[in-house]
Formats: sequence, structure tokens, C-alpha cells
Amino acid sequence: GKTDMAIAAAIDAHRRGLFVLIVVPSRVLLEQWCDRLAVSMPSCRIGRLGDGGVDTPEKCDVLVATRHSAAAYRPFPPTEAGGLLIADECHGFAGGKLRKALLEPYQERLGLTATLERADNGVNDILLPYFGGLCFQYDFGSAISDGVCAQPCVAFVGVPLSLEERLEYIATESHLVAARQHLRGVRGVPREPFGAFLAAVGHLAEHDSGVDGRAAREYLDAFGKRRMIVAASVGKYELLGSFAPTIKAAHGALLFTETVRAANHAINRLDPLVSIEIITGSTARRSRRDILEDLRNGKLDVVAAPRVLDEGIDVPDANLGIVMSASRTRRQMIQRMGRILRRKRPGVGARFVIMFAKDTIEDPRVRLERDGFLDEIERIALASRVFDSNEFDELGEFLDRDGPLNPIEPERVGPMGHGRGVSSGGVGSGGCAGGGQADRLLALRRSDPQVWACVAAAAAGQPDLAEELEAKLGAEVLYAHLNYLEWDQTSALHEQVWERDRLRRRNPARLVDPALYIDIESVELPEIAKPRVPIKTLSTGAAPIELRSDGSTWMICCTGCGACSESVRFRWQALDQTVQCRCP
Repeated sequence: GKTDMAIAAAIDAHRRGLFVLIVVPSRVLLEQWCDRLAVSMPSCRIGRLGDGGVDTPEKCDVLVATRHSAAAYRPFPPTEAGGLLIADECHGFAGGKLRKALLEPYQERLGLTATLERADNGVNDILLPYFGGLCFQYDFGSAISDGVCAQPCVAFVGVPLSLEERLEYIATESHLVAARQHLRGVRGVPREPFGAFLAAVGHLAEHDSGVDGRAAREYLDAFGKRRMIVAASVGKYELLGSFAPTIKAAHGALLFTETVRAANHAINRLDPLVSIEIITGSTARRSRRDILEDLRNGKLDVVAAPRVLDEGIDVPDANLGIVMSASRTRRQMIQRMGRILRRKRPGVGARFVIMFAKDTIEDPRVRLERDGFLDEIERIALASRVFDSNEFDELGEFLDRDGPLNPIEPERVGPMGHGRGVSSGGVGSGGCAGGGQADRLLALRRSDPQVWACVAAAAAGQPDLAEELEAKLGAEVLYAHLNYLEWDQTSALHEQVWERDRLRRRNPARLVDPALYIDIESVELPEIAKPRVPIKTLSTGAAPIELRSDGSTWMICCTGCGACSESVRFRWQALDQTVQCRCP
């Protein structure tokens, strides 16, 4: 959906004489965009920058570039007319280097993402100021209500940690709890929601060199280590083979892991029982395409992937997702949901199995530090239930349910409706009878091509129709109906609206209406008590002090004379100690 809308924007920008730059995060997406544009804009020259492509704006009408290439070569619009920049998966553009791909000379800008969120403050500091604001959002709840997405059944399956895993988890948790207690006492750090707390901690870890920043870095280190313990839990992979019948009965399955090693563990468990392949970041492009095609045509039962399928890849329709660790960020899990919740054929239901280590941060029954994803998927689910690993018969019955035989039919607008008229505003699918020209054009919101033909033909003799329609529909809605729905013919009404748009653009101040943007909740970050400065080193390049541990306590020691501070329990506390150095 985002891609279709962006291509319509590119077509409209090209009609107005603008150069179009599309910036994408990966080589795979560069190829996908070029293929789509070649079909949708056959008369345009489509260039490539990145992955071997060296085209420049002077050589093409539309240039597709990877983020790194756009940041390095800075392909500005070739003429004074300017251009439109489309940033795909724009949440990734706020990093220190990649933000250079957000080029200022493009006066029109469109960002695309399913998840406008980051662990830092990049959304508020970089993305919203560059793109002007959030102009439209569409969540899973709305998509399910509209029949655009399928409503899933979600099974949470708990497995116990082994004794060794539990001991390591407890030890890591003690470090994390101590750091968290300190951070909750820092002024400006919110306790809830957890995403806001984590953003504040990340801010302190990056910018504060004092005790607050050290506690934040200790917390994040322990947080990451704890996640890896539960993500790699042996019990999950021992149980995985029991899902073979469910996988074989599915209409395509995707298995999401955190690492390549975890994906290989999954294959070792499932390979004798189902047809499975793995896709990683190093999988050759042709091999990746062949694997996904085999999943599409049923030659494969399941594809395992360590995060590489989370976003951007054109994945075949699948109705079963198995997540080996639900403890990742909400952004990642929302992307994974989108792979499974696509609209299904009648009778086919969407199903999620989310494995978790019991009595850990992954456990959906644990509310402390709960990811927002769990609340969201439970809210939109047709049914959700927590199962123990020994309740496999009940789990099988829960997952063995068909989708609706008569799924909600999405409202289709414009040519996507394939000529199927929908009654609206007193105008039916039979033609042009009844009401004035403006009332008939309101039917474009339900898009009856016959009605459109009548209105378009009459517009030539009614020069004030565009003004009347703008008053009823609004300038933006009218413009969108005429330009973004890809009508295969233009009319006098198009010319009228385009002329009004040209006049409006002569006064740019009138174009930016803050009321058109959607407010989003921003995270207030704490003030930095002690800004970080570059670490000084000795003439040899070595650090003047180093951390040492005897296994139970920590201290800092001078690398010159060997003098040490007092011993403390936690690493981050040691970094706040001082050393009585005896060096000359």
C-alpha cells in the first residue's frame, strides 16, 4: 500500500516537471522499486545509484538509490524545478551517517514506514522536522476492520529455562535491577511506558559520562545479555519439532529468529520433518529469490530467517508465523506481524505462535518492562491464549481453525475497483442520474467509473466546477482523487484543478497547514548532568586506567603504577571511583 501510494506521488511529481529521488535501505529494495517503476512509469527513464548502478540525476527522470549511496553522492535535482524525495523505511534515516541521505534541496518530501519509532529521539529531532510532520497513519486494528488484513489467532507457548540458563539469567537480572533502581531516581527519566523509559536510558548512555550514563550503559548491556539468554533457550528448539504437523498444514510458514545460529538450530530440529530453507543477510540474491518462490508455490513448507525478512523484502503470502523470541522491539514485531496478517483467501486464517521462556521478561504474564507489541497483538487478535509446553493437544486444537468463509470485502477506490461501482451520495453504479455535478463527483470516494466519465465530460462546460468541488471535498481530497488514483485519462476537470494548484503553489506559505498533520506522542528526554568527552589516552595509545574484576567485585586501576580504587559490587559503580595514582 505504501509503495502504490508513493508511485502515484512520483507520477504526479513527474507530470509537474519535478525530478524524483527514491531512497531505499537495501539492494534488494532497490531492485524491487526499479521493477515496480518500470511497469508503472514505462515512459520514464529509471536510474539506479548503488549496487553497481552509477546513474546521475541528469541521466534519468526517476533515480532509485540506496541510503549509503545517496548520502555519499548527494544526487540533487538537476534543474531549478526541484524534486520529490521519497524515503522508504524512513525510520532508519535518523542515524548519524544515514541522515545525510535526507537532502535539503528537495522541496517535496515523502517518508514511508510501518513503524515511526526509534530508541533515540531521532523521530522528533530529525524525521518530523525534515518531512514536515505525520500526515497519515493506518494501524492493524483499522486494517482488520476494513478487511485489508486478516485477524490472527495468537498462541503464546512457554518453555522452562535450563538450570544453567536460569542461573545466568538471575545473575544478569541482579545487575540490571541495580542499574534500573538508580535510573528510576534520575530526574526526567519516566517509569512508564517502558518504551519511553528505554529511550531515556539510551539517551543517557550515549551522552552522559557521569554515574547516570554509566548506570544506563550497564543497564543496556545487561538488558541485551538477558534477551540473548532467553532468545537462545534450548527448550524452545527442543519443542520446535512438535510443530511439524502444524507447519505442513499451513499455507506457507515463516520462522523468525534473532541470529543465524538460532536459525540453524531451528533447521536442525525441523529439517527431517518438513521442507525448510534459511535466508540470511549473506544469501545470494538469486538464491533468496528462488527460496521465496519455492515458498510461494508450495515446494517449501517454511522459511527460517534471522531478522532479514523483518522489513523491506517482498515475502510471499504465509498464514503461520513462528517467533522464537518475542522480546525484541515493538518496531521489529510489528514488521513481523505484517508478514502474516495480509488478507487471506476465504477459509484461510492467520496464526501466530510466539515462544517464550517462562518466568522471564519474555513471559506475557509478566507486566514489568512489557513491550508494547504484546498489548497490541492481544488487542487485535481474534483469540489469544498462553500454553504450557506440555499442553500440545490443546495448542493444536487452538491453532486448527479456519478463517472466515466470507471475509470482509475491502472498499476499493479508483481503477483498483476494476469497474465495480459502489453506491454513494445518491449515485448508484448504474450511471449519472440524479444530483448536481459536485454531488456526482462525491461518488469518486466510492469510485464509479461511469459517474466519473459523466462528470469529466461536463467539466469542460462548467469552469467553476473545480471551485465548487474544492469547497465540498477540500482541495487535498479532490487533488488526491484526480491524481493519485491513476485514472487512465485526463479531462477538463484535471486541467482546472491543476491550474488552481499552480496558483496556490505561487504562495508557498499557504501550502503548509499544521492542521493537516497528526500529533504523535513525543518522549521527553532527561537533561545530561555530565556530557561525555573524548577519552584521553597515554602517549603509547593505552588508556590511563582500566577496569579489573576478581569475579565478584570491580575496581579501576592505574595502568602505570598499578594503584587501584576500592572494590565495589557492580561494574558501573566502579567507573565512579577514583584512584590515588603514584605515577610521577
